[in-house]
Amino acid sequence: MSDDKTQEIHRRLMVFFKNHSEMADAYIAKFGIDINMKNIQIIRSEFPDAAGDSMHSEHAEHSEKPEGEALPQNVMDIVFKFSDKAFETSEGDPTRESPLYPRVVDCPVCQKWGLNSQELRAKSLAVLSDPFLAPVYKSAGQFREVNYLLSCVTVCEGCLLASPDRKDFVLYNRTTRQNQESQLVPQVIRELKETTEKRKAFYEKTGIGDALFKLPRCHAAAIVSYQFADIRAEIEAAAKVQGAHFKRGNYWTRIALLCRQSGMDDHLPLQIATEHFKTAYYMSDFPKIDLECQTLYVLFNLHLYFGKAKEAYDYLNVMDKTRQDIEKSDNPSSEHLASIKKWLGQGRLRWEDRELPNFWKTPGID
Repeated sequence: MSDDKTQEIHRRLMVFFKNHSEMADAYIAKFGIDINMKNIQIIRSEFPDAAGDSMHSEHAEHSEKPEGEALPQNVMDIVFKFSDKAFETSEGDPTRESPLYPRVVDCPVCQKWGLNSQELRAKSLAVLSDPFLAPVYKSAGQFREVNYLLSCVTVCEGCLLASPDRKDFVLYNRTTRQNQESQLVPQVIRELKETTEKRKAFYEKTGIGDALFKLPRCHAAAIVSYQFADIRAEIEAAAKVQGAHFKRGNYWTRIALLCRQSGMDDHLPLQIATEHFKTAYYMSDFPKIDLECQTLYVLFNLHLYFGKAKEAYDYLNVMDKTRQDIEKSDNPSSEHLASIKKWLGQGRLRWEDRELPNFWKTPGID
């Protein structure tokens, strides 16, 4: 195995072993470079003294919240109980120009054509972020303020294929005057066809009805639309499509934001997001290197949110160790180094500000 590959696996194992290099070394010596949770537990049992606090004593005072209940293993088992506020829809000031425009797409799974879809005009809205980098849309210039999360996901009325990425559907290219085929790989399309009835059964369980297909949606319908997007991404992950686990984490941080905006609890969605981001990191499931560094930053915030300060700080340690390794390498990647410095810097600032009263404030929510 190459030294670069071994070093990369060692770096990822440091998260599992709370920055204990000797445990990562022992893992690689015994099991090689394939990460397996059963083998992780074996190494942990061999180093009982190292399984405790991996941080300096100045951080040990931060307590952790107890572990929650086991997370649902099947996304179709998650049926939300929505608040009354979740069924409200706000379209903003009707006297202002809409920042959205229609984009007709066709379904590559069931061939239903003319699906209701809307795109966001470039630079029409200012985009802020919640603590987990989910987007919060604010008015900019002459455009009315809308929450694009309520319209972002396109859902097929025929087979319930869902995605916020229009390229997953069949698009008409005005320049070439030809259809642009879906970017979904044939294996995923085939699996989506075979599991249509399962999605329809889940649709009935949600009780959301036709609100799922009306744009803009209410918050409840938008949450369900992202659940259907996650169902598609789960199939992509099984087919080893790059970036699928990262997509799933982002879908659930958006569901969490929609829950927060509806006055609902965001605990479960953020727990699910954490697991998907962890999987993405451990599998290096990123189409761009900056997304890996961004994921470490989000995982840092998620662990801090759940009161796991020691684990949160470990993610900062991993980023700092990565920075050091890049700087020591013979051919350092300037792009990777710039990215890790950016997210590490933001993480350190967050750590320093963690006691401030508005630390977890979401823009637009009092």
